[in-house]
Amino acid sequence: MHREELLKYLEILGEELEKAGLHGEIIITGGAAMCLAHSARDATKDIDALYEPKSEINVLVEKIACEYGLPPNWLNDSVKGFMNESVETADFMRFGCLKVSVVTPEYLLAMKLMSSRVEGQDYCDIKFLLRKLNIRTFEDAELIIKRFFPLSRILPKTGYVIENFLEELGSEDK
Repeated sequence: MHREELLKYLEILGEELEKAGLHGEIIITGGAAMCLAHSARDATKDIDALYEPKSEINVLVEKIACEYGLPPNWLNDSVKGFMNESVETADFMRFGCLKVSVVTPEYLLAMKLMSSRVEGQDYCDIKFLLRKLNIRTFEDAELIIKRFFPLSRILPKTGYVIENFLEELGSEDK
């Protein structure tokens, strides 16, 4: 889905919530945040988010998927394993009865480094966020992760991922 489509379906969701007499809140993360809030890429396959009221929104998501030929998980909460009480968000937009926030770039970087998926789009997202946040040292990257996640959850692989990215960014700057 491209940025315009993401906005369109969020607007439709807001309209559906209003018709049902409900108010909803969504915290967007992942590729959708990279598209919508950071203009870092043109498209994403879905919207990874936390949202409430969950069961009511799930019903509306299914309805919208059927009506517009979208995958059933076009909006999903599969990211919940990387979200915690330390999440930092910024207000993004309001679509009728739907308040939309996005995770901050710092939190998004911490999440992406914690997952340590370095293939495909995540690779580009991490590089973009390291540049955006002007992260140049391992210690700076580690401080961002520690702000949001306990040390016990940081995998050794994450350290290698950080080192490789910083080394690559350093050689690109020369």
